Amino acid sequence: MNNNKNTAEIILDTAQSIVQDVGFNGFSYAHIADKVGIRTASIHYHFPNKEDLGEALITRYHKNFMSAIAQIDTETQDNMEKLKKFILIYSAPVQDYCTCLSVMFSTDLATLSGKTREGLALLFSANLEWLESVLEQGRRAGHLNFKGSAVVHAHQFLASLQGAQLLARSFQDINRFDMIADGLISALT
Repeated sequence: MNNNKNTAEIILDTAQSIVQDVGFNGFSYAHIADKVGIRTASIHYHFPNKEDLGEALITRYHKNFMSAIAQIDTETQDNMEKLKKFILIYSAPVQDYCTCLSVMFSTDLATLSGKTREGLALLFSANLEWLESVLEQGRRAGHLNFKGSAVVHAHQFLASLQGAQLLARSFQDINRFDMIADGLISALT
């Protein structure tokens, strides 16, 4: 095991990777234990049950997302550039023909704990609020051009990226994602 990370973080990294590939219901603690090289009892020590693991995954994912958008906001004031960097967040899992954790959690929504579902809703809300703000600021500054509500466009933007992940995965073709992402950007100019 990597000594630079604690066992709980390694478990979360492994679980996230598995969920992004097969979904939350597609694995057991034995799968994680096998990949990490530990006993399932070690996983239960950190995450007594799978609901605890799901809640920890979505909490960490949300925290990492907030850090990523804060970094984008620090790196540039150009709203088009912000959107392009946002797209890069969603393109990362596509490189391995996976989807982001939130998309996979959404497919398993009916079986997730209440806290995990709430965490997922908070994550989507954070995505949408940030996108709405960037779109509205960009339109006011004259850098982005679109008709209608920024709220509607934020929803369309997010849904398009999530759908693009699913199509790229289904066709095993990263170009499907890139085509949709490029279309989102060109529609705003």
